[in-house]
Amino acid sequence: MVDMAMKHIPEGTLFDAICETTNCLPDAIQLLTPCTMGNGWLKILHLGRFSLIFYDKYEGKGVRVFLDPAKLESWPEINAWFFQLKSKADQDFQQLLESISAAGEEILSLHEVQIKPQFMKTQRLGKKALCPLCGEAYPVKYGAICSACQGDSPYFFHEVPIDQEVRKPPFLTPVTLDKAVGQRVLNDMTKIIPGKEKGVAFKKGQVISAGDLCRLQQMGRSSIYVDDHKTHDPDWVHENEAALLFAGKIAGEGVRFTKQPKEGKINFRAERNGMLVVDKKRLETFNMVPGVMCAGRKNYSLVLKGNDLAGTRAIPLFLPETAFKKAMSILENGPLYRVLPLRAAKVGILVTGTEVFRG
Repeated sequence: MVDMAMKHIPEGTLFDAICETTNCLPDAIQLLTPCTMGNGWLKILHLGRFSLIFYDKYEGKGVRVFLDPAKLESWPEINAWFFQLKSKADQDFQQLLESISAAGEEILSLHEVQIKPQFMKTQRLGKKALCPLCGEAYPVKYGAICSACQGDSPYFFHEVPIDQEVRKPPFLTPVTLDKAVGQRVLNDMTKIIPGKEKGVAFKKGQVISAGDLCRLQQMGRSSIYVDDHKTHDPDWVHENEAALLFAGKIAGEGVRFTKQPKEGKINFRAERNGMLVVDKKRLETFNMVPGVMCAGRKNYSLVLKGNDLAGTRAIPLFLPETAFKKAMSILENGPLYRVLPLRAAKVGILVTGTEVFRG
């Protein structure tokens, strides 16, 4: 196939190659021509067809050679092997090799092609940076962190990654109630009475008074976290800040969200009647990041304006910056939730005799 294509490329032409299968044929192209995956002159498209294309890298004119099924009828051994009509044990391997050698170009077909402009572009890695999670170099165009740290890695480390370890901000220390008067609360605190009440009893930034101590004790609190101005560490992101930034990326068209986090959580609602569309794969990847979550209604649910759709939050009070960056990088490629409008159906009435049909 390579030899046949080379015969139809004008001498001296600088050419690139496209292979339409990942099986076997790319090896022949890389062995017999200057085109390889490494230098970028060979592109492999997962079309599953046993064919190759050689084309002028500047003009895009070229030839496509393919194994022609219509020509295999005269070569039963090749036909049975190619279409897997025989098991490997039943194949006569020596006869197969002899048939392929004898058939040569008789089982191939060729036609001229013009490559589309988008397939002639050279893929360049571009500027590189160090990934803040793994510390390895990667192309900046892939996002704030490398593709592997975004969840595309094919392996797991045996040791626990640093962002999955149980960690606590070094500056976060509880203050006993007798020292809390006059201090500002660092986070929303929830009061729960089973079967009766659940809600925010103290909001972030609220100043604790002496009269609040009894209520805190009734809530089972003997200490609380307060904002002592030592909690602003660039290596940690507060739950409210993280939730708001997540929400801005998660919400797409037809989706609005609460601007003020409640108990560290942001809720999403439908802006219009329509169908909820969820990017399930990226939602799952997002939820695999330690310390973050987003959950909501099922994909393709019909919703009405004002319906609750989903919610997101950072689970710990302070999220490690590494986990925050990883989560944000996953959200860079578009929203997770959209509400698409439904097309209005046209209703016609057909009267035949005494019967009325609507459709």
